[in-house]
Amino acid sequence: MWPGPSPSAVINGAAGMIIAALLIVGLYVGRDLLIPLALAGILSFILAPLVRRLDHWGLPHGASVALVVAVLLGALFAGATFVGGQMTQLVEELPRHEVNLRNKARLVHLQLLGGSGVWQQAAATIRNIEQEVRDPQAESKPIKIEVAQDSDLPITKIFEYTRSSVPALVTIALALLLTIFMLLQYRDLRDRAVRLMGTAEIGRSTQAFDEAGSDLAHFLLLQSSLNVSFGIFVGVALWAIGVPSPVLWGVIAAIMRFVPYVGVFVAAALPLALAAMVDPGWWMVLETAAVFVIGEPLVGQIVEPLLFGSQTRLSPLAVVLGTAFWALLWGPVGLVLAVPLTLAIVVMGQHIPRLEFFRILLGNEPVLKPQEQLYHQLLAGEAAQAAKEADRRIVEQSFESYLDEVAVPSLRIASDDQKRNVLGREQLNELNETIAEYIKLVKESLDFKREQQAAAIATKPDAIRRSATALVLAGRGSFDLAASELIAEALRLDLGIRVLCPTLGGLTGIGAAAEAAPDEHPDVVALISVGAVTSAQLDLLLSRVRRTFSRSQIVIAYWEERERPLPRESADAEGVRYADSVASLIDLVGRIADEQLRPTDPTRIPETADLARAEIAGT
Repeated sequence: MWPGPSPSAVINGAAGMIIAALLIVGLYVGRDLLIPLALAGILSFILAPLVRRLDHWGLPHGASVALVVAVLLGALFAGATFVGGQMTQLVEELPRHEVNLRNKARLVHLQLLGGSGVWQQAAATIRNIEQEVRDPQAESKPIKIEVAQDSDLPITKIFEYTRSSVPALVTIALALLLTIFMLLQYRDLRDRAVRLMGTAEIGRSTQAFDEAGSDLAHFLLLQSSLNVSFGIFVGVALWAIGVPSPVLWGVIAAIMRFVPYVGVFVAAALPLALAAMVDPGWWMVLETAAVFVIGEPLVGQIVEPLLFGSQTRLSPLAVVLGTAFWALLWGPVGLVLAVPLTLAIVVMGQHIPRLEFFRILLGNEPVLKPQEQLYHQLLAGEAAQAAKEADRRIVEQSFESYLDEVAVPSLRIASDDQKRNVLGREQLNELNETIAEYIKLVKESLDFKREQQAAAIATKPDAIRRSATALVLAGRGSFDLAASELIAEALRLDLGIRVLCPTLGGLTGIGAAAEAAPDEHPDVVALISVGAVTSAQLDLLLSRVRRTFSRSQIVIAYWEERERPLPRESADAEGVRYADSVASLIDLVGRIADEQLRPTDPTRIPETADLARAEIAGT
């Protein structure tokens, strides 16, 4: 009996790698059976909703399956008949264009390849060198001349063609039989698969199967619609250019576009060759090439992302890796099945914990939370990218929401890593430099917003202005300093008050702020920490703030993971208030500032609420 996973991570990792290797080998060795099985599975996922719809209408289950399969076979037969007729017509027309093809071949040989020039001389040189290297005795042997007879009789050619087509025909027939069986036994097979996943996860496994089927059907429906549209575009364009059998090439382009990345350009080879045969010049070849070179990037890079959006659940990396993996194992059939199979695996990974790594690796959903992504960008030195993302979020929401949801939680993660000695000294120094650059870029963006507010208030002379002064102090360390700088900018932006923020934190920052303006007491002192100080250190800082700024009201924002969080906007017996978010901090400071209203410098920028009151007063 299997004893379960080993306590050693190395042994578990090695076992996982061995199992993965065995699975890959099994996929390759058993491809003759697994390819029809995969085709049948995808077809059954797509056709099962149609069968259930017919069952819902009262048709017997067997009759529903027979009707759906009959429609499928009829469509395939009609398509094959049409393509065969187009191919026959094309073959009949080819001999009429032999002269053009010979002229172009002669032109390429004489002008582009240099005739009897460079290429022929190089080939002759290589032959001479090979003759020198060969054994002279071997060269002196008499040459045996045989007269070959044409043994390729028509019956032999037919036999060879039939023999080469047998494997493909067997695969198609087996896939069709398996599809019919899966549709007939769909419920029973689904129940057995659910049982294998465990009766405790019936809801999860059922949802996984339903989503896999609906996602595959939705993806193939969108992909088919897009490919048909592309095929129509190609057919119409080639018809306008004058390429023979444009409908045939449109159908081939639509079918080959199911093969990621290379399918369209493979489909373009035959129309290009035919254009070279038909047209005495080169314009038709260039126009035909332009249809594919311009059309495919336009559809693949613009139309397809807009149509699919994030509904396919696959990242571009997943498409590339899936295409390479399945093509390596199963050849051309793997190219066609790559995206559906990869999509099914990603959907299963969303509901089966043991397969979750597939969802993380291949899915298109963000794998990092916004605060984790910001922290990762700062660690990677991507200050500009982090500031750009901050500007986008500020436009969509607000600066205080961005601080609450992204910036402050990110600095809390950094502070926690520092306390756990995860960050080395060099890495910590680089992180501090990146944070400083990031804050500088964010401030530049906020300065532009303040200028817009100043321009707006210039037209509102009766607007109410706050005259309070706030002092924002960092608890300790670079991360508390970064948080205090960002919060100071939020207070300036939202409240339009004077905000002081020393460049030092802790007791040193308190002393520096007191020495900078010994006769001036701020109306409110905000003490900020994202977890760099302990509770005892916070009490010490609070006592020093009380002694130094005895006439100031105090607001503490202490954001650290703790068993009992601070109550929202609470106050202790001595009048110290606590804020559990940036929004509540700004609200508390705003209330205190409202108590200190008096006429002041008209250039001071009001908050948004003041602008609204001024507009009401003006009306």
